[in-house]
Amino acid sequence: MTKNKFGCQLPQEESDFEKLTKVAEDCERLGYDSIWAYDHLAPYWTRRGQAFECWTLLAAIAQRTKKIKLGSLVTNVNLRNPALLAKITSSLDNVSDGRLILGLGTGDRMSRNELLSYGYSFANVDERVERLRETVLILKAMWTKDQATFEGRYHRVLNAVNYPKPIQKPHPPIWIGGKHPKLLDIVAEMADGWNYWGLKREMLAQRSKYLSDKCATIHRQAGQITKSWAGRLPNTIESRGNHHQRVENMREQIRNQTDDQTSYFIASMGSKATPSSYEEFAEAVKGLD
Repeated sequence: MTKNKFGCQLPQEESDFEKLTKVAEDCERLGYDSIWAYDHLAPYWTRRGQAFECWTLLAAIAQRTKKIKLGSLVTNVNLRNPALLAKITSSLDNVSDGRLILGLGTGDRMSRNELLSYGYSFANVDERVERLRETVLILKAMWTKDQATFEGRYHRVLNAVNYPKPIQKPHPPIWIGGKHPKLLDIVAEMADGWNYWGLKREMLAQRSKYLSDKCATIHRQAGQITKSWAGRLPNTIESRGNHHQRVENMREQIRNQTDDQTSYFIASMGSKATPSSYEEFAEAVKGLD
């Protein structure tokens, strides 16, 4: 059985770099496998839409940590040209000494106004999914080839050179976040991990079966794909009671939102979390093994 791993979504809406650095350093000390930054330019759920930009923040955090992995949860493929994203991610994998996990997504309806306000378009789901597919193909080509050429419906590169290459071989892991079946097709075909959030148990079972069946049709073992959950635990962060009770409550909430095949757990604990909150989450996940 694969040992469970766990990570933390940074509370970027704080816009306090030293506080975010302290969270990252504490998570590294507590044995977290990863820390994650979301890729929103003006987060719709915050009071003022404030947050540090994802890749700038991860590059800075990389210089203040040593071992903990650094991930995007998830990078919206509509925000950056895939070739530029290949350059950004290659650079981050180098400056972090091979610690990048690249999470990708298409953006959803909730981020529509944010994209439009920054001058981006918001296409239909079919176009967004195809842009994601083309992005993955361009990333892998530019990460691994001396020169990359690709001609797609939405993106193209011609003899594109990308050096230095990422440290991780054959390339940094790619996780895809979302629940749409068309996204899961790409997960099965191209990704190293799947991240889900906000799924009821029935929907999670349906989507998991869909992914497993899709893997079978292309002769890939579903177990090769890291299955991860991300979510908030507000009832436990702000709850009273002793340490043991809070850990058990947290563990119960995780169980209610996941399944037995999920082996990676990422908590978004928000700005109200205390150092003990991160300790309790680590203990809660370790107790799931």
